Amino acid sequence: MNNNKYENYSMTDKIELVANLYYISKLSQKEISEKLDISRPWVSKLLTRAEEMNIVKIEINSPSVGNPQLESRLMELYGIEKVCVVNSSFGNTRENTAKAAAHYFISRIRPHDTIGIGWGESVSTTVKHIVPLKLPDIKIVPLAGSFGTSLGFWANYGAHQLAETIHGTAYLLHAPAFCHSAEEYNAIISNPQSSEILKLGESAHIHIVGLGSIAHSNLIKHNIIQPDAAQELLEAGCVGDVALHFLDNNGNIIHTDVTERIIKVNFLKMKENARDIIGIATGEHKAGIIKAALKGKLINALFTDEETALLLCES
Repeated sequence: MNNNKYENYSMTDKIELVANLYYISKLSQKEISEKLDISRPWVSKLLTRAEEMNIVKIEINSPSVGNPQLESRLMELYGIEKVCVVNSSFGNTRENTAKAAAHYFISRIRPHDTIGIGWGESVSTTVKHIVPLKLPDIKIVPLAGSFGTSLGFWANYGAHQLAETIHGTAYLLHAPAFCHSAEEYNAIISNPQSSEILKLGESAHIHIVGLGSIAHSNLIKHNIIQPDAAQELLEAGCVGDVALHFLDNNGNIIHTDVTERIIKVNFLKMKENARDIIGIATGEHKAGIIKAALKGKLINALFTDEETALLLCES
């Protein structure tokens, strides 16, 4: 198996990943060796080096470990299964948050899983920190059609990148996210290939999604959503979106003319079938959409930074 990406990690990154999987995610050395396709003696050696380097003492001294007090508070407040609050004093908060999410994903994926993937900087950075895995029959599917001219807006690109990394199979959705008319929308979703991809996304076991604030939305900034449609969303109380499902501040999904013409996986069906919906968002401007997603129970695992977590703790 070609494990070049893992081999290119710095020794410190390798040690930190294995320490997180062993001490935080409670995977056995055998499970780690199978997932990363490395020998058990090498896993043991990395864990020993973690102790020698003081990465592991009583707890792991890593930005991806989180803030236990804030995490417990948020889990209690919102009834969410998993929260990781990254220490902002460790440097690049967005990078460290994505790394923590990647470590969690690695601990949760199982053989024969289907993975649904969103788009945006948080998602692409998370994918960057996922190492090659030795698991059979992994499928990766985008959660919506494509939009914009940047690869960061293309869920297909994220699906392709993740498939290459974990040696899975990417199932691509060759369709725009935003349709110009109901006729175009109906033609696409009735197409057997598009319909098959959307159904596969609805049945996925794990999803990796970003959370977008309406106030800082690239969809509006780049005129992907036109001004009149954006105004309609704002008047409906929109605070942002999760996988192109636009939410009000109570986590209710908003329905407008534009939202009814988006080629995307149905989130309610996603929730019924998913084992994990991992949401990644940093920055205080994301507090509103994170709170909405938590209230609406759209995610069951949250990865964010301390400053944003403090805002989420406010009533």
